Order: sequence, then C-alpha cells, then structure tokens
Amino acid sequence: MVNEEKVLRMTKMASYEAKEGKKDKAVAGYFRGDYIGMQMIISFLVITVAFLVVFGIYLCLNFETVMAGIYSMDLAAAGKKLLVIYLVALAVYLVMTYVVYLIRYAKAKKHLRVFLEYLNCLEDTEEEV
Repeated sequence: MVNEEKVLRMTKMASYEAKEGKKDKAVAGYFRGDYIGMQMIISFLVITVAFLVVFGIYLCLNFETVMAGIYSMDLAAAGKKLLVIYLVALAVYLVMTYVVYLIRYAKAKKHLRVFLEYLNCLEDTEEEV
C-alpha cells in the first residue's frame, strides 16, 4: 500500500534538493562568520574595482578639464574628498552585504532544518511499518 503523505513529502524533498537544496547546502557548509566574512571580502574587492573603473571613466571623459586645472587644483583636498567618497561607498556597500548575506545564511539554515525534519518524519514512518 502506498502512503500518499509519504509520497508527497518525498516529492517535496526531491524538488527542494534539485533546486534550492544545492545552494543551501553550499551556504550551510560554512560557519556563519566565515560565510559572511568571505562575502564581505568579495564585496570589498568588487566595490574597489568598481570605484576605480568609475574614477577612470570620469578621468577619460573629463580629461581636458582635469589637465587644464591640475596645476591650480589642491590635489591633497581632492584626494581627501575622493577618499571620503570611496570610504562612504565602501561602508554602505559592506553594511548592505552583511545584512543580505546574514539573511541568506539564516534562510538556508532554516530550509535545511525543515528538510531534516521531513527526513526524520520519513524515517519515523518507516519504523512504524
């Protein structure tokens, strides 16, 4: 006799394993601090490269203006302003990264916990038979 509830649970579990389960297992393979730290390092590198690319594009587009005013410009003040802009952008992006990956980690752990509960229920129903 086929237990329909058991078949439904197994179908849900197989669907989860095929789709989100792979991602969740990869996330849950790390400690929370290690996972978030790794993502923040990646975000640090990404924002640094993006900032340098945007700055390079700005210099290319306004090359004549920059070169004309380079001798009359206060380079230290401009450098400080640029550094402040970079640090603010970096701080905002890292805080967003921390929050997003903290939520992703919590969701992955929750999904895996539910998956394990389903698995335990299946084992319990097998022992009853």
